[in-house]
Amino acid sequence: MHKWLNQHQQAAMLVIDRLRQQWLSTVLIITVIGVTLAIPSLIYVILQNANTLIHDVKQDTQLSVFLQKEASQANIDAIKTHLSKQADIAEFTFVPKETALKQLMETTNNPELIASLNQNPLPNAFFITPKSLQQEAMATLKTSLQDLDGVAEVVIDSAWVNRLNSILNIGSKAVWIFGCLLGFALIAVISNTIRMQILTHKEEIEVSELFGATQSFIRRPFLYLGTLYGLGGGIIACLLLWFILYLFNLSVVQLAREYASDFTLQINFSATYLYMLALSIIIGWLAAYLAITLRIKSA
Repeated sequence: MHKWLNQHQQAAMLVIDRLRQQWLSTVLIITVIGVTLAIPSLIYVILQNANTLIHDVKQDTQLSVFLQKEASQANIDAIKTHLSKQADIAEFTFVPKETALKQLMETTNNPELIASLNQNPLPNAFFITPKSLQQEAMATLKTSLQDLDGVAEVVIDSAWVNRLNSILNIGSKAVWIFGCLLGFALIAVISNTIRMQILTHKEEIEVSELFGATQSFIRRPFLYLGTLYGLGGGIIACLLLWFILYLFNLSVVQLAREYASDFTLQINFSATYLYMLALSIIIGWLAAYLAITLRIKSA
């Protein structure tokens, strides 16, 4: 066991010494890895925050039930009774057309224009908060309300939110595909870099093989090299992600303040950094393994 640990220590120290001697190329390769990992990670974090924001908006989702102009008081009372018995409705509010007109006059910049109208153009309306925010449940509720006597139109206020949510879901899938493609590209880049290192130390490898070195012994330094490339790239990616999110939040906080919101781009730094470091190390190790395995098979 002690001999095995000593071999790993020697391989690791050998690789670190080589990286120090070639520090410029080392910095370049880990920077490429870091930037490549940071791009999809940043997009994913932004999409996740957008999904969270949309979820918060959907909590305020309502159905607006606009009544026909000729709807009688009996129709209104019947609708109230129907709504109060519905198990899928959390609460509802009835807004008479007179109240709606008054509210409009208070919020408009030109109340005189509204006051000059011969008749009230606004309908009586019910505003309903459903218990379930699932799109299918709300669509079913809308259909049942639309069939009531005296109802002119039922509008789901979150229709635009659902469309945006669908777009974000497509975006999330695109990020996963984009990330996988970049992962394969990183494996190719790191593998090619290590292949060049193998060619540089070709004579050393051949001499080691003549003295009976095992494949594990030959692989070990290059596996450490790939792992350290991945670790360095992962650290760069984490630093870039933190810095970019910091810059973004300076603008996001200012924009959110204009809308009386405290929204900021949130991220679970510990988990995210752990995943990024693990992924970058795996990519580096896998690229090194492929490079040295191909060399051994071609020898």
